[in-house]
Amino acid sequence: MNLATVGLNLPWMVGSLLIWAALLIWALRTAPWYKVNGDRSAQHVLLGAALVVFLVWQFGAQLDNGIGFHFLLMTTLTLLFGPQFALMAVSLAMAGVTFQQDLGWLAFGMNAVLMGAVPIFITWWMARWAYRFLDHNFFVFVFFNGFLSAAVGSLLSLGLIATVMYAAEIHSLSVLKQSFIPYIPLLVVPEGFLNGMLMTALVLFKPQWVSSFNDREYFK
Repeated sequence: MNLATVGLNLPWMVGSLLIWAALLIWALRTAPWYKVNGDRSAQHVLLGAALVVFLVWQFGAQLDNGIGFHFLLMTTLTLLFGPQFALMAVSLAMAGVTFQQDLGWLAFGMNAVLMGAVPIFITWWMARWAYRFLDHNFFVFVFFNGFLSAAVGSLLSLGLIATVMYAAEIHSLSVLKQSFIPYIPLLVVPEGFLNGMLMTALVLFKPQWVSSFNDREYFK
């Protein structure tokens, strides 16, 4: 769901822009730049992933009342590159979506925080918890880090979007109950499956692309 400037309160939009700016500054300062400096392949994978997210966020199911749905793919992005580079990729993708769909640049921060930062950090925190407390094996990585964290991140993201639309009076509670909230479970599970399948394919065929995966640990 891409939120537009129309209907959003100015303090909310400015506040979310400041939050996103702070997150982006953190990402730029703490990112492991050595992983991409001088590595054309890594740079191309990162830019290609940002392009894929842009395309996915461009298309989705659209209802008559203007409410739309699309996959997030933030779990795959985070497990591939880590939270810092994932935030940078989201910035690129969200800039393209904002321009293409004419959402209004003041809505950039709100969309980036709700659809980017929230699932990114949910995925990263769950992955760190799993690494510390769960067995290091392929199935735990794919199911917990890939499937479950994507589902949880999507659930929280969509729940917060519904809250924002209600609080900002973009849609009434009755409209949300009819046209948004019932679809959340229908999106959460496919989001988990999609990210889980993508991570399965990536760790099997391109494990060097997945920064959070070490085949010597997970395939022992």
